[in-house]
Order: sequence, then C-alpha cells, then structure tokens
Amino acid sequence: MPNDEMTPPPDAAQPPRRYRPGTPLSLAIALACIAAIAGLWLVTLQRIAFEREQAVVSAMRSNAGLAIAFEQQVFRTLKAAEQVAAFVREQYLQQGADINLREWVAQGVIREAMFTIVSVVDERGDIVSSSRETGAVNYADRAFFRALQGGGARDELFVSGPVLGRVSGQWRIPMALRIVRGDGRFGGVVVMSVDPANFTDFYRQADLGEQGLLELAGLDGVVRGRKAGGTASFGADARGLPWFQRRAAAPEGDLVDAGGAVDGVPRILSYRSMAGYPLMVTVGTAYDEVLAPVMQRRANYLAVAAGASGTLLCFALLLIAVLARQRAVADALASSEGLFRATFHQAATGIAHIAPDGRILRANDKFCRMLGYALDELRQRTVFDLGEEGERDAARRFLARRLSAHSPVFSPEMEKAYRRKDGGVLWVYEALGVVRDAQGRPDFLVAVTQDISARKELEERLSHDALHDALTGLPNRVMFHDRFDRVLESARRHGRHAAVLYVDLDGFKSVNDHWGHAAGDMLLQQVARRLEGCVRAEDTVARLGGDEDTVARLGGDEFGIVLAAVEHADDCEVVAGKVLAALAQPFALDGAVARISASVGGALFPVHGSDARALLAHADAAMYGAKQAGKNRFSLEAAPGQG
Repeated sequence: MPNDEMTPPPDAAQPPRRYRPGTPLSLAIALACIAAIAGLWLVTLQRIAFEREQAVVSAMRSNAGLAIAFEQQVFRTLKAAEQVAAFVREQYLQQGADINLREWVAQGVIREAMFTIVSVVDERGDIVSSSRETGAVNYADRAFFRALQGGGARDELFVSGPVLGRVSGQWRIPMALRIVRGDGRFGGVVVMSVDPANFTDFYRQADLGEQGLLELAGLDGVVRGRKAGGTASFGADARGLPWFQRRAAAPEGDLVDAGGAVDGVPRILSYRSMAGYPLMVTVGTAYDEVLAPVMQRRANYLAVAAGASGTLLCFALLLIAVLARQRAVADALASSEGLFRATFHQAATGIAHIAPDGRILRANDKFCRMLGYALDELRQRTVFDLGEEGERDAARRFLARRLSAHSPVFSPEMEKAYRRKDGGVLWVYEALGVVRDAQGRPDFLVAVTQDISARKELEERLSHDALHDALTGLPNRVMFHDRFDRVLESARRHGRHAAVLYVDLDGFKSVNDHWGHAAGDMLLQQVARRLEGCVRAEDTVARLGGDEDTVARLGGDEFGIVLAAVEHADDCEVVAGKVLAALAQPFALDGAVARISASVGGALFPVHGSDARALLAHADAAMYGAKQAGKNRFSLEAAPGQG
C-alpha cells in the first residue's frame, strides 16, 4: 500500500569528476563514457524491471480490494436469499400447503426482485406453492434436492450449479434451504432461482478494463457466473484453472495467469474463498492493459539510453539525461500514486485503514460521507469511539481476534452499528482484512463497509408484520398461541393457575351494516384499546378475527385474552366484568355513536384443560353459552351441545 508521503528515488548519477592536470583528455572521456554507459544501461534495465514489478503488485492490491468488495456483494445476495427462504420455510411449517407465495409477492412481503421464482417443494420433490404458476413440476432429480434430502448437521443455503429452469425455461442458479419437520423428518426444500448475470453485475461497478475477469465458482468446480472481457458465461468447468487449483493450499491469494486459461488473455488475478459458503470469487485485469503505461515508459527509457550511448556526450549532457530520466521516474511514481488515490476515494463502498490499536489512519470519501465526519475528524478518533458505547468492548475483542486469526475458518465479517456525527445510527456490513509487514506482523487493517440500514429496516418490518394484526396492532393468532403456550409452561413449572377469555362482540354486524366497514374498522381499533386497558401488563390481548391475508379478516369481531396468573375463577370474572363494562360504553365513530356489548367465555387452567387447544375450545364453547343465555355476560360453562 503506498504511503501518504512518497520519497523520490535517489539521484542515479554522481556530479562530474574533476580531472587532474596532465591526464589525457581522450582517455578520460573514454573511461568516463564507458562507465556512464555501463551504469546508464544497468540502471535503465533495473528501472524497467522495478516498474513492471510495481505495476503487477499494484494491480494485485487493487484486485484484492475489489475481490473483497465482490465477495461482500455475493455474501449479501446469499444472505438475503437465506433470509427469504428461512421466512418462507417458517410460514410453510406453520400454515402448510395453504401458503400463497404469489399473493406475498403481489403484496410486497417478498420484495427481492433478483429472486425470479420462489417455490416450496415437498419431501417427494413436488412443488406445493410457488411465486409463479408452475403446473405439475417435480424436482426430485435436481442436485439441490438430492443434496438436502441426504441431510446434514448444518442448516445452510445450498447454491447449486446453473440449470435450465423447468418453470422459467431459462438458465438459472437454484438456491435451496432444507425443511425439517417437527419430528426431525425431511420435509422438502424452499428453492429460489437467480439469473447467473446477477452475480456478475459487479463488473459494471469495478474498473477492470476491456479484458477484465470477474468469476464466481463453486468448490465443486462449476462456474456460477463469469464475465471475461465483457462476455458473460456460466456452467464451465473451473477445476483446470490455476487459481482454482491453488485455492486448496491457499484460501486467498494472487497470481499472474500468463497462459490465459479462460480465453487466452494473460491476466493478473486475485482470488478469495468465501467464509461460510463453498464458493470462491476471482477478480482479474488484463496483463497487457496493466503494463501498457510501463511498456510505453520502457520505450522512452531505451531511447534515452541508446541516444546517450551513441552520441557519447560529455558529462554535462550525460548528467542532464540522467536528471531528465529521474524526473520521468518521479512523474511515473506520482502518476501511480494519483491512480491509487483516485481508485481509493471513488470506490462505491466505504474503505478505511485502521491501526492495530483502533486509530483511523485514513478513509475514503464514501466512508466519510457515510458517517458525516471530515477526514481530519476521523483521524482524531478510533473505530471504538464511532460505535455504540455498549458495544465497544465487543468491537475491541473482534479486532483482537482478527489480528491474531490466521485461519480462514474465522469469519472476518460482521454486522455492526456506527454512531454518525449527527447522532443517527448507521448499520453496516463490515469486512476486515489485515495487511502485514515483511515479518508477518500486522501493519494495519483494511475495513470495507457497506450500508445495510435499509435491510435492517426491512427485517424489522417483516418480523412485526408476521406477528401483529394490521388493523388493530394487537398480536395476531400466531403470536397469541405462542404467548399462550409460554404462559401455560410457566404455570405448570410454578404450580400456578392461568386462564383464557374468548370475547365475541354483540351487535358488531349491525355497525358494519348501518355505518359501513370503515366505521367497523374504527370500532375494532377502539375495542382493542379498551381491552388493553382491562388487563395487566403481563397479560396478552390478541385479535382472533381470521386470517390476515384475506379480506374476511377485516370483519372479524373475536378477541382473546390470556391471564398469566390467576388464583381462582373469581379473578376471571373480575377481568370479564371490566371487559363487559368497558365495551358497554358508547363508541364515537366519526360523528356517529354506536353501542355494542360482548359475550365472554372463559377457561381456567388446569380446571378446564391442560393444553392450549383444550382451553381455547372450552372458552369458545363458554362464549356460545353466554350468547345463548342472553349476551352481554360472562360464562365459564360451555353451552349445551358445545365443548
């Protein structure tokens, strides 16, 4: 990595000698010219070799940084796929084959456009639900299905090689996640398809020249996506490539492919094995394009040396030629430094160089803009100062582990939050690479950061929407049953009682018929707030009004209340009395006043049942008993013929 301050090379020539009187002038000139020519050609050839070596090293460093950025882009894509697949799997395990992926896509629950098709496949390989119309399609013979059907200890995304899609009719890369039933049996897979071109879109962001190479290959030797000189391809066999063969001994590294293994174009390459996935990324630039400026300067150097040697100019002219050559070298080094700075500061991701003690040595413009600090302000801080106060010790431990880690098993990436200058929180996905000196000691770290704040907001929104009723904001059926199960488990463990109330609104239909569904929705929202005021903080209120994915859910008028700790049946009656009194009060609905009542049924644990299903069934039957007894009342006893 070039230093901030560059030191020009020492002068290659010495001041002209003073000759003693009486020395033959011709012999002196001849000896001086021979010495000068020999020295000139030696230095010239060394300079050419040095610049060639430095150009290759600089290209390797640049490619290594781009390989890290490319790896992070692929990693984010795979993580997004894994999160979508895990979410679909969880919903499938809860809802079964009734899961409607096409409706989720239409409603924006699944928003990742790159996943062209998302399907749930059962244990026989048949598609049971898909985001597209598929017809009868079986994947039992696909590699991803056979691999996940075979089982394994790790629950991870399987990235298959490119196949011709049976639904899309186009070449796609399937990515699948295993479904395991509650009893441990294989239950199928969640599979999604990605266009191979998505993995090489990074080519447009990185300046790899006209003959650059960008490749994502699996450790099984199959290329998932490749772009070489602007030509995209996939599915090729990578096992014969030099970098693939070297990966077994060195998970990451650099090399010069002089033979042009891909398409006959010699390239300077950097490769990295991806942590957590059996994949590797490779970034390369054409050898001739990298060395073009060096070769042009080489011609200039040779012309200067030949001219100086041929003309045998005096020491003054020779000194001028040497000084001119030194100036050209200084200009070339300054140009290389300028190229590095331009690449560093124009990168699409935030990049910072960090000292082993956490001090920020330098940062590019993107990193400064992300945090809202000027570069001078960042240099006065450490990366720990920029983090949340409660996370600083963890950040120090992570940095220490990264500095001491030599094994690729340790993942150098993490998600973390930075505190911006304006006080806002910036979530980033950060990868740390260690740059070591000649003795192998850590010199500094390179932090490559990507803003993931939007993804974090999406995760929070998906989590909330999956567990709450959209109209009232109360927990939905899924969350209600989860809370109820937890309360019952606690009651069993501590020998306590618990109860559940089933509330059905009397007269809700007449409100809808008289004032319309908008008024009915407003009534349900006010009912929810009143119910919340009738229970303690540790109790749970949830709207049980049908499936939220259907329009019928908006007309649901049933609610449930879990009482976490009760001493006897009178406690149920006390809460039910509060409910009846609260719902008997008038409701103001945009200028209209509505009056309703409620029928409340209850069930006491363990008197009326030992599990949630039995207790809810008894409470439901008791609610019907209250209705048959005249409504607007509470009952613990089931109606005749119910329960």
